[in-house]
Amino acid sequence: MTIDFDPRVFDEHAEVCKVLANPKRLMILYLLSRKEMTVGEIANTLGVPMANASQHLAKLRNKGLVKKKKMGQTVVYSISDSRIPKACDLIRATLLERLRSQARLIKSIEGLEPMETKKMSFRKKVARR
Repeated sequence: MTIDFDPRVFDEHAEVCKVLANPKRLMILYLLSRKEMTVGEIANTLGVPMANASQHLAKLRNKGLVKKKKMGQTVVYSISDSRIPKACDLIRATLLERLRSQARLIKSIEGLEPMETKKMSFRKKVARR
């Protein structure tokens, strides 16, 4: 069995996905893909308490998705690997494409008559014959 197909790799992959299954954490990754930030900057941007931002960062850091470095008294967070935001962007782009497709389908459906109306008009036509 190759390492690519090792169940332990899939287990860890699932654990990383669990950490990513939180909108605030995804937003943090998005922000950090743009620039390094402190906990305070992240908290202010997201409108959450610093303690919450710090907890989210700890979970992301524990899975190796973000890293921190001390700059004097300040701790600055950044993305640990440039492929992480690319993977998130790919998933988000796929989702947006699917949502747009669904929206087009809904718009086209909204213009249709309800089935019952069509059935009744068909019945009337048949009854007239």
